[in-house]
Amino acid sequence: MSRAFVKEGDGAVSGSAIDRFYQGVLGLSDSARALIAKRQQQAWLQASDQVERAREAARSALGVDSYREILEAAAERAGDPPQSPTWWATGDAATGLATRRRLTPEQFLTLVAPLSVALPWLKDAAGQS
Repeated sequence: MSRAFVKEGDGAVSGSAIDRFYQGVLGLSDSARALIAKRQQQAWLQASDQVERAREAARSALGVDSYREILEAAAERAGDPPQSPTWWATGDAATGLATRRRLTPEQFLTLVAPLSVALPWLKDAAGQS
């Protein structure tokens, strides 16, 4: 796991938000993937400017290389084709988690909302230690 993906205070084996995230991503059902894809497409169609601003805030907080590493590592674990809606939803949620203390609540929710239909705890992850 990338150091950039671990927030201060996340325990290595404590069931941290990062651990829960990866466990959830690996266990996504086909119906969950379809719902996530639909939510990602809706978010993009309705507010692509907000999505882009949230992505840029995460990229600025992490640096370009760490941002790309986190997004791609998480998205690849989801097992969906690159650039697909579920790929983006998983990558966005991963970068949102990695920067959750450095984003506004709105930016965080913009990044995690599509995946939170399958992992509802994500909506509250910004406040988790």
